[in-house]
Amino acid sequence: MTSRSSSTRRPRWRSLAILALCLAPLLWPLEHLAERYYKSELVSQNRQTLDLYVANLLGTLHRYETLPQILGDLPALRALLAAPRDPQATLDANHLLKDIREQTGAEVMYLLDADGNTLAASNWEQRDSFVGRNFAFRPYYSDAVAGRLGRFFGLGTTSAKRGYFFAAAVHDQDKVIGVLVVKVDLDHTETLWGKTPEQLLLTDHNGVVILTSRPEWRFRATRPLSDGERQAIVSILPYPTRDPQPLNLEADAWLTQTRTIAETGWNVSILAPKTLLDRPVRTVVAVGGALLLALMLLLGLMMQRRRHYLERIEFEGRTRHELETRVVERTSALEGLNSKLRQEVLEREQAQQELVR
Repeated sequence: MTSRSSSTRRPRWRSLAILALCLAPLLWPLEHLAERYYKSELVSQNRQTLDLYVANLLGTLHRYETLPQILGDLPALRALLAAPRDPQATLDANHLLKDIREQTGAEVMYLLDADGNTLAASNWEQRDSFVGRNFAFRPYYSDAVAGRLGRFFGLGTTSAKRGYFFAAAVHDQDKVIGVLVVKVDLDHTETLWGKTPEQLLLTDHNGVVILTSRPEWRFRATRPLSDGERQAIVSILPYPTRDPQPLNLEADAWLTQTRTIAETGWNVSILAPKTLLDRPVRTVVAVGGALLLALMLLLGLMMQRRRHYLERIEFEGRTRHELETRVVERTSALEGLNSKLRQEVLEREQAQQELVR
């Protein structure tokens, strides 16, 4: 009885601590599931953001890609190509290109002759005018002369501003007599991104960053460049540097999603720092730990109540047993006293009978 009483009174917190240590590993799969869930949500959200950005970018480009082919047939431009030294024809072409630029929102428009010399430009009256400059080294010129729609992204050698160039040849029957170029400003696509934890990264066919929400990443190479690519960079000057430095990003620190734009040869990526997953995952683990702790406390209270209940039952049983023992002892004593009194009465009756005899 005594050993049982001592065992029920023994504290059970050590058992609870052992149980908590056994249940603590359950937090690891909880953390893993929470990470997978929030990662899936982040990927889905970033995929939609990336799709919207690509759609906006392509919409901007498609708005201008047909302009060089359409504008090349304007009489004022053809008149200048026919008489490149005519001052009035030059002035008319300059004014026409400026008016069209203001109406369409293009960065700049300019007309090249068959040798790549700029005859007229929408910025003819500005300090960084393209008039008189030769752009035959640009890929868009050679593509247009070859009969293709010229496409090129690069830094302007005159304006030092980035832009996307569309170019189309102006024909006189089967002969190329000039090239009309439209430059589109894409800087606003960076400002539209805004200040968000996710980062934008757009690379060209060389793997060099040309648009990004992080200025320090701009014009850095995301992969090693071949000798041919380096020579092409030197010849066409698409970047402010002839030797793009590598962009060293920790792959484990970013959650990256990439889309390829086939018509431009670009890759658009959205990089989300994995730290975005840490906070909600830590919250889930903290809630799980709190629930586990509450469960342990609840079990502790239940065990304590059970122990008190058992102690009360044991106390009541022990009290009942003691009472019964006392009753038995008192009854035995009373029976002994009654027996003694009967014996005395018998002896006294015998003595009286002896006296009577």
